[in-house]
Amino acid sequence: MWSSVARAQTAHVDNRCARLSTDAYEELDARVLLLLRGEPGERPLPAVVCTATSAWVEWNGKRLVVTGRTPIVDEVVDIIEAELHDDDPAVEATVKPDESDASAPDELPPLQRGSGTAPPLPPTAQPADRVAVRASDARGGGISLGIETELPSHSIATAIGPAFDFAAGVGPVLLGAREAIRFSVAGRHVSFMDFQAALAYGAPFDPAARFGGVVRFGAEWMVEYPEGNSGQAAVVPVTDVGLRLANSFGLVGLWVGVDAHFRLSPLRLRSHGTLQANDVGGSFTLGVDFVDWSRK
Repeated sequence: MWSSVARAQTAHVDNRCARLSTDAYEELDARVLLLLRGEPGERPLPAVVCTATSAWVEWNGKRLVVTGRTPIVDEVVDIIEAELHDDDPAVEATVKPDESDASAPDELPPLQRGSGTAPPLPPTAQPADRVAVRASDARGGGISLGIETELPSHSIATAIGPAFDFAAGVGPVLLGAREAIRFSVAGRHVSFMDFQAALAYGAPFDPAARFGGVVRFGAEWMVEYPEGNSGQAAVVPVTDVGLRLANSFGLVGLWVGVDAHFRLSPLRLRSHGTLQANDVGGSFTLGVDFVDWSRK
């Protein structure tokens, strides 16, 4: 009897997880012991194990996966409670129980908070979660470079040029901006310049998403450089709506997009004949993105 009481006062959850702070471990230890105190029969105490990319609970000869969907303390307690009520979570693999672990007594005395503490990180170790391992855990956002091709109008040829986008994650959406310039490839020398704010969702700046969309609003300039004359320019407000398809390869990804340009007033120049862009234009873009993979 005295040996059982002594064990109840000194036994604790086996902590092999460097992610747990001292306070988190003590909370976990107290909550698990409280769950097991009123259970009949002899039960070994569980062990919580973490690596750089995964975590699990070893208990009763099973390895019970910690998914990370909730804080680790809450999820471990939920796993233990589910096991006690025969509501098994997904079992990754069976492990051999530690035969040296003594069995719990039939009846434990009132819970005693022990002096067990989580093992400290080595002095030279870096925090484990500074860089996300899964795409769904990445903060998202970043910068993107692309080549945009705008369809021709009746008086202006196809225009091609670079586009630069940048964005940062704000909750489930991304806020950013865009700068682009396109040059006509034939006929009269015309260039377009865009400066726009953007609201986006999904690809390409969310590495976990394959598809995405963007809405932009800003101003667009059209400039003509006729030979022997000074250039002429016109500017109008413009709104764009675009769809994106992307594939992430870690820090770098590839994407393609199609955009509709809605020029909110006619964009035209009258020099040696009228030059006018489409009131509703279209373009497609091929780009590369560099995503922020720091952890959310």
